[in-house]
Amino acid sequence: MTASKKKRRTGKRAADFPALRGFFEGYLHQDFRDEYGSEAGAVQAFREDASPSELAALRKEWKKWHAGLASASMDEIAQAARKLGAAWQPQVAEDLDHVETALNAK
Repeated sequence: MTASKKKRRTGKRAADFPALRGFFEGYLHQDFRDEYGSEAGAVQAFREDASPSELAALRKEWKKWHAGLASASMDEIAQAARKLGAAWQPQVAEDLDHVETALNAK
């Protein structure tokens, strides 16, 4: 992959994802494990705090962000999360699945 394609996939995205950036900065920060126990716990806390429209916006942005990283390595995904303000560093695909499952829970 060329450097410019990699940059397009993992960079230049912050402005496209304001809800995701707010979630990452506010809930998946450096102390999220101490506060929420896990990434799923952080999502649950967000769900309790968010309005229905805020939750809908986050779900929409997560889906777009995640789909845009479908062929990315875990290192590239972690870098993309950091660019949006997360301290969370997903290590395996299941880490992403935990967030998505918690976001879409009824």
